Amino acid sequence: MKRLDVTGDICPIPVLKTKKALEELKEGEELEVIGDYKPALENIRRFAENNGYTVILAEETDNGFRIVIRK
Repeated sequence: MKRLDVTGDICPIPVLKTKKALEELKEGEELEVIGDYKPALENIRRFAENNGYTVILAEETDNGFRIVIRK
């Protein structure tokens, strides 16, 4: 699983970085995105679902959020 840390970034940067990272994955691979800007969680989830990716997990954490997406 590839990990992308978008801590310190605010939208739209986390979504743009997630898009780029997902494009580099092979079909079936997973991407874990972590960050501290909680509104990005819903934006990343919406982007993933609207573009045919599978959201495995999406949760708020003490420090921000964590989302796992399968290509």
